[in-house]
Amino acid sequence: MFWVILISLLLAALGVYLYYLQLFSRGLKNRATQLKNVKPKISVVIAARNEEDTLPRLLTALINQSYPQDFYEVIVANDQSTDKTAAIVEEFSRKWPQIKLLNVKNRRQVPSPKKNALQQAIEMAQNEIILSTDADCLVGKYWIEAMASEYADPEVKMVCGFSKTNPGSWQKISAVQKFEHFDFIAIFSAAAGALGSGKYFSCSGQNISYRQADFWDVGGFSKIWQLISGDDVNLLQLFRQADKKVRFCLNHHSYATTRAIDSWSELLNQRSRWASNMKWQLQLNPEFFIYLTSAYLLTIFVYLLWLVNWWLPLGFILLRMGLELSFLKQAFQIFRIEKNILKFYPLWFFIQPFYMLAISFLGALNIFAWKK
Repeated sequence: MFWVILISLLLAALGVYLYYLQLFSRGLKNRATQLKNVKPKISVVIAARNEEDTLPRLLTALINQSYPQDFYEVIVANDQSTDKTAAIVEEFSRKWPQIKLLNVKNRRQVPSPKKNALQQAIEMAQNEIILSTDADCLVGKYWIEAMASEYADPEVKMVCGFSKTNPGSWQKISAVQKFEHFDFIAIFSAAAGALGSGKYFSCSGQNISYRQADFWDVGGFSKIWQLISGDDVNLLQLFRQADKKVRFCLNHHSYATTRAIDSWSELLNQRSRWASNMKWQLQLNPEFFIYLTSAYLLTIFVYLLWLVNWWLPLGFILLRMGLELSFLKQAFQIFRIEKNILKFYPLWFFIQPFYMLAISFLGALNIFAWKK
């Protein structure tokens, strides 16, 4: 009876997973990548804590944008840094008036320091559109222009963007950096495909934008204030619940890059923090929880079937691998990722069960470190 129930569960999970996979594939086809000639005023907000090594590079990119300088401002929310972060922002602001420093208050009195920093920056923002990235990210010359272009449609209230790691030469980087890079692409491909099909599943604070009026209309971060993470994906769910239109920007000028991690422990800590949001998805978006559950069952439980015979789990695995590879080939082409990186897929696939078990356990118990 146990095996009958398990096989039935896996067949149901496979059906659900394949439904969403084809939905994601269709969503990636529903894309417009041409820049539109609109110039809404933009406030770029960045939460920064002890980012003296990465912030100068990002600020340099932001002062060299193609966007008219009098149409955007950059607010760096210095979250009580103990290094030279504040001094760096002040030095930039003396030369470029669109760069502004905000010294964050009440860090020790709030459950989520990043949300606190971002919300204080948004309160200071003067412009219609809020655009945000992380202090350790890097954006291209046309980033603001590309993300702003999506607001040519007045119905669009939030725009999510693509992000990837920048690990360096693929041949020279470590196995964990290859895994992280591939995993980033897979995660964002699914997120972009979901949004393209009208399913508001996921996004990242590394590259996100929204109309300021709509941010305040959903209550800002107040409804998710108690959650240490989720200034991005949980905010997306608040926009979904308020029936506000969200779009994923697929123009390649809109992409952001972030530094690659250095170790498996650092990767597990980061992804456990992300996974800590999953327990709230059942409340905020049950459909997203259903999709994640189907992926989890297929990734973890299918291996139990090896105790019965070899051909049944092998059939599940080969079918899933074939369809996932087809989807990823489509995504790699859209996001302009080198095709040879797809060769890493089999190793990524077989690491997944152990990786997912670890981050699910650590995330559920909030076992991860936040920047102190």
